[in-house]
Amino acid sequence: MPNSFSETPTLQGLIRSLGNKTDIVGKAQQILVDQGHTFARSTIYSTIQRNGANNAVIEAALLDAVAAEKKQRADLDARRQALSE
Repeated sequence: MPNSFSETPTLQGLIRSLGNKTDIVGKAQQILVDQGHTFARSTIYSTIQRNGANNAVIEAALLDAVAAEKKQRADLDARRQALSE
């Protein structure tokens, strides 16, 4: 667990840690649409590069999308493990 601001992962770092085969931006965009917001993909990418500094709503949607992806992967891992026993 990071204990200082400098050790806190960036949005870009969190997204990269998931690998190349994800559509986090698309998932975040869908979360935003569900909340009644409309943002272009370029605006979302800009927020990623600025580490959320320019738009807290987009940052929250990105973090929700990353959390959902990690949960989905953990659930699939647990399911594979259960089936292998």
